[in-house]
Amino acid sequence: MEKMHRYLYIISFITILSLSCDKVGKQTLAKVNNSEISLDAYLPRYNNFLFKTHQRDNLLNRHIFLNSLIDEKLIVDYAKENDITTDPTVMSEKQRMYDQLLLNKYFEYEIIPLTDATDTELRRLFMWSKTSLHVRHLFAQDLESIIAINTKLKNGTDWNTLAQNSFNNPVLKNNGGDLGWISMGDMDPAFEVAAFSLKDAEISDPVKTEYGFSIIQVIEREKDLFLTEQEFQLEKEWLGLMAKQYKKMPAIRAYTDSIEKKLGIYFSQNELRALLTAIVSNTESNKIYSKTDLVFFQNGNTWSVQETYSKLYDLSPRQFNYIKTKDNLISAIEGLAVRKQFLQEAEKLYLHKTPSFTETLNQKHNAYLINLCLKNIYDSVPQDDERSKNIKSAYLNFRNELAEKSSIRIDSLSVKSFIMKQQITS
Repeated sequence: MEKMHRYLYIISFITILSLSCDKVGKQTLAKVNNSEISLDAYLPRYNNFLFKTHQRDNLLNRHIFLNSLIDEKLIVDYAKENDITTDPTVMSEKQRMYDQLLLNKYFEYEIIPLTDATDTELRRLFMWSKTSLHVRHLFAQDLESIIAINTKLKNGTDWNTLAQNSFNNPVLKNNGGDLGWISMGDMDPAFEVAAFSLKDAEISDPVKTEYGFSIIQVIEREKDLFLTEQEFQLEKEWLGLMAKQYKKMPAIRAYTDSIEKKLGIYFSQNELRALLTAIVSNTESNKIYSKTDLVFFQNGNTWSVQETYSKLYDLSPRQFNYIKTKDNLISAIEGLAVRKQFLQEAEKLYLHKTPSFTETLNQKHNAYLINLCLKNIYDSVPQDDERSKNIKSAYLNFRNELAEKSSIRIDSLSVKSFIMKQQITS
């Protein structure tokens, strides 16, 4: 039932929703100051609203959602009039949104086609889906550490002894990194691909996952020996989705490695050590403001120490705090360089000019501006038993003040008369 519900949503979302005449889709439902809310812009978001709230299309819901869009425009206009949109922090956040959305778009264009699975691959996943594995692993957060662990393991150091030093978790520390029994979908995709590909008692090479690096051993497995073609066909859609999850990260890594190799990145080792010392010690240092070149590219471009540090500082706190070793720092810098290349390639393909990209960016940025404006209002409401009621009152007062200063016109006839056609095809 849930799959059918999702199917109906996907079909209804991509189906043209309009009146019988194409020109009707361009009609204006409301006008707020100098901005219009067209039927074309309204319909996809309204349809999404109905799906997420599990409600039916009716006149009341049409007006409720239209009013929410009017409120959005009022608050966004307020943000622009009060120079909130030109605040450096706000502009930086919009750039971050732009970059992330464009990267997603680029991966859709370049990577997703690489994740389609063959019938042979789907049948292998089908076998895995009917298998449970008893596994243990050794873990490290960086490549240098996991290589050291792997070397000790191959030189005869006892697995349990290595596990004692691999984990902070007391259970894993004392049980040799034993994860118990796992099934498809329980672990990181890269971890599962490596684990299910092993024979019993076989030990993997270091495997990069979302969380770090693991060395995996399969202790034993249990299989469902009664598999049928009918069952495979029934699960084929789900297996295709799992295949995309399994193939996505390897495809991204392979593509990233090819771009990285093409960039031909190398470093000034002295400047690299100085920058690492400043980052790890978390102390203000003249070294991070150095104009000396740190990063060199095959095409002759360079990044100075100061430029590199500025780019690193734009990482998330979690990513920045992860930089503890020279390998961590090199990986972070190479990642930023590849990311920049991806963005440039995406812009060459004009992916940032597509209507879907522009609309998504505007919606995300507007939501950010609205939250920012409302946070300032809500922060002024006292923390007491009446806070919830007072927050609602503060919002209504704010909204009404904006409405009084604005020109708002709603075409009620258009709101009432447009027809939502949901064509379902086999």
